[in-house]
Amino acid sequence: LLNLRRSFWHGVCVSLEHALRRNLVMHLGGRVKNLCIAIAILGLAGCASSPSSTTTSGPEAWSAYRNQVEQERDGGTLTPLQAEAKLEARYSEIYGPDPMMEAAFAYGKRLYTMAAAGRLPIEEADALADARIDEILARREAQTRFHAWMASRFPPEPSD
Repeated sequence: LLNLRRSFWHGVCVSLEHALRRNLVMHLGGRVKNLCIAIAILGLAGCASSPSSTTTSGPEAWSAYRNQVEQERDGGTLTPLQAEAKLEARYSEIYGPDPMMEAAFAYGKRLYTMAAAGRLPIEEADALADARIDEILARREAQTRFHAWMASRFPPEPSD
């Protein structure tokens, strides 16, 4: 899907560049011609780097991946420790470094290690690990909504 989207935008940008060259640049003088070429190049760079509006957001991508990995874990394809490691790697890939979530994943790994040793039922380890992650995600969502509300009520000054 990502390659399809990239090729689509590449085609649009190339078509834009050709149209600009054909219709505008051919009739203009030296400086204006260079300016138009620079604008076309900047436009191409913007097309190549801007994400499409159809991409899934971080929370949606994370939730879908988390559900998939939990199904694999519940189906026996992955051990709980393998699932936790995959979730941690994907979360880090989507959001970057996050000390709170890193601590939650370490907590989950510790719980699953205890469950594998027979000191804790696996169901309880699952419930505790999932609750910790859910708590952090819920707090983050509330903070995001609060900051959006504050920005709507008190927009930044132009000098900020």
